[in-house]
Amino acid sequence: MTRLANIQTRRESKGWAYCPICTRTVETQVVRAGKSAYVKPGQKCPRCGSSLEVASVLRDLVAA
Repeated sequence: MTRLANIQTRRESKGWAYCPICTRTVETQVVRAGKSAYVKPGQKCPRCGSSLEVASVLRDLVAA
């Protein structure tokens, strides 16, 4: 018997992240896996062009 209860689903949504290079908040695609949220890999800051993979997620826009 296979247990499928422990599989976490990844949900993508729009959110806001803090760019550490230009010190601004920008709109990005946010991936939620369990209780953690992070920026989708490959996203770039629209203002300065730097990678947002190390950015902090500030707000996740998800309907309840």
